[in-house]
Amino acid sequence: MKHGVETMSGRIGARIAQVRRELKVTQQELSERMGFKDRQTLQQIEAGRRNLSAEELVRLMAITHKDLDFYTDPFRLVGEGQFSFRAHGAGAENLLDFEEKAGAWIAFWREQGRNQRVPQSPLRSSLALNQRSTYEEAQQAGEALCEELQLGDVPAERLAEAMESKLGLLLLQVDMPPGISGAACQTAGSDTVLINRREPEGRRNFDLAHELFHVLTWDALPPRRVDRSEPKGYKDKQVEALADNFAGGLLMPRSLLQPLWQAREQAGVPLQDWIAATSARFRVSGQALKYRLLNLSWISKPDLLDISDAALSRATGEPPPAFSRVFVERAGRAIERGDVSVSRLIRLLNLTGRGGLNDLFREHGLPVPEGV
Repeated sequence: MKHGVETMSGRIGARIAQVRRELKVTQQELSERMGFKDRQTLQQIEAGRRNLSAEELVRLMAITHKDLDFYTDPFRLVGEGQFSFRAHGAGAENLLDFEEKAGAWIAFWREQGRNQRVPQSPLRSSLALNQRSTYEEAQQAGEALCEELQLGDVPAERLAEAMESKLGLLLLQVDMPPGISGAACQTAGSDTVLINRREPEGRRNFDLAHELFHVLTWDALPPRRVDRSEPKGYKDKQVEALADNFAGGLLMPRSLLQPLWQAREQAGVPLQDWIAATSARFRVSGQALKYRLLNLSWISKPDLLDISDAALSRATGEPPPAFSRVFVERAGRAIERGDVSVSRLIRLLNLTGRGGLNDLFREHGLPVPEGV
């Protein structure tokens, strides 16, 4: 199935309907303020079946206090795209600012997919979990998905590529404001997971699996806008615990852990040393592994308290390249086709001039498009 082509009149019409809902005015009320003879004129405009004249658009901007880009810019998510942030201590202003930036990246990805006629499945992947699901079922779902996606002996190494190629998701590893470690966004044709690339590798991988849970259960278990590390309500705690149990099963399946656990017992390796070495092997944090062991009932809560988190912490290492290879490839094709200017792309991606854009292509092992 190919992307549908969004017309300018359709985009403007949809955004008029959105801002009208924001202002809490009826079609009749806005029609009168616009000077239309009847409500049906505005109805036709919102449906994308009638164009606005230049004069009418200027009048609309004055009435709604929105600029021209609000109505015409394809690189914006207006009235669409639900975000859920994995955050702790991030202010509301930072969240809004980042949401606007992330929305522009997602809208750009989708628009260039349309321009480049990239095939897209009409189906959306989901997990068979709901509010009645147990933590054990969430772990089993993670393990089953690991096997279905054929993630191999170190699931964290292949998870990102599998999310893109097999689940059709957009994954972006980007710089985020302090206090935000990840986010998920559900929107038509572009379900997206965003990860703070400055976090330690183990945290990045766990957040990736955690946000994947939210994308795959959004309708049955809709996440809060802000998914805090210590949720307060029972429902919020349940959803986040399900997400963590799923992530543990996905990244550290029982079938891979059990032989290593049995070898530890036979060799008498101290628990803390084993956790440090095994978490490094699976590219997760020691904290994530110790809770996985608790959930498997292989250690007790007193055992958990005896394990020093400080001794398990690992160096951050080099962050991955910004965004993702497939995203940067699509951006390169957009430049070559003339669908976006170099200057516009630099602003959109918050880069430092042409040098920053050149570096982005090179970091992903891609040729720099002509004209950059």
